[in-house]
Amino acid sequence: MIWGALHAGLQSVLDTALDPVVVMDLGGNIIGWNDHAAASFGWTAEEAHGQRLSALIVPPAYREAHERGLAHYIATGEGPVLNRRIEVAAQNRAGEEFPIELSVAPSDQFGERLFIGFLRDISERKAQAERQQRILQESEHRVKNMLTVVAAIAQQTARVSPDVNSFTTAFAGRLESLAKAHELLVGQVWHDVSLTALVERVLRADVSAGRAQFGGPEILLKPGQVLGLSMILHELYTNAVKYGALCNEDGRLALDWTQDDRTVELEWRERGVPCTSDVPGSGFGHRMIAMSVKSDLKGTIDRQWQSDGLTAVLRFPLNES
Repeated sequence: MIWGALHAGLQSVLDTALDPVVVMDLGGNIIGWNDHAAASFGWTAEEAHGQRLSALIVPPAYREAHERGLAHYIATGEGPVLNRRIEVAAQNRAGEEFPIELSVAPSDQFGERLFIGFLRDISERKAQAERQQRILQESEHRVKNMLTVVAAIAQQTARVSPDVNSFTTAFAGRLESLAKAHELLVGQVWHDVSLTALVERVLRADVSAGRAQFGGPEILLKPGQVLGLSMILHELYTNAVKYGALCNEDGRLALDWTQDDRTVELEWRERGVPCTSDVPGSGFGHRMIAMSVKSDLKGTIDRQWQSDGLTAVLRFPLNES
């Protein structure tokens, strides 16, 4: 449709443009509006035509500045936003604000001075940039935390290790557990990680050998929970292999979990003849489990050592990060 004095060539631009195009006259009224503008803002061309642009698509907080800018241009012929690309806020029919990229060009080619505005909704681009910034900040934070954790593990492991070989074995295992958890998080760009995926990483070898099984509902863990729970499961698994039911070929391990409202209950059950009858004391692994349960999961753990192996019940709220 051609509005008033608009030349057919200008309307052709409106009809073929891939982005919203809005045309405004010197009085600040809309005289051109293409289909993309209708889709972005919610008004048809018929509804938009003749409306004051500032009242239709400019958010209330910026309308006065828009009107001042138009008056300044009429008085001086100068406009700071003309002939360049800027990012501003726009408003749709529902009153929702969203960011747009705007370039405005004055034109005398169609019989009168007009302003042709080419607009592009950049909501997704801005959201993506914000997500990337959050990911970078989160990664920096997590790397610092990871280095602190590694240093603490090294120090504590060295303190309780009788020799270098013992230290190397224990430290390497704990470091590998952290690496596996971090690998999962990187794959998910530090988003939520499935509990099933985490458990499968820890128990993969014995699941393949038929010595371990696991199952439960689909539960997504926050990054902090993934790191903490990975360390807890690694310590439980390491102890099961070294001292508990899995130290013998006949030993078995079952790991199941349930979810009640926002609370997760995870049960670790070993069945077999342990290689030692001694109940683990207050070693670093034991203390680390307690610390991770409290600080990373905000939960509790109840461990019972029986003649045929360990049973541990871990409970934690799902909504904690």
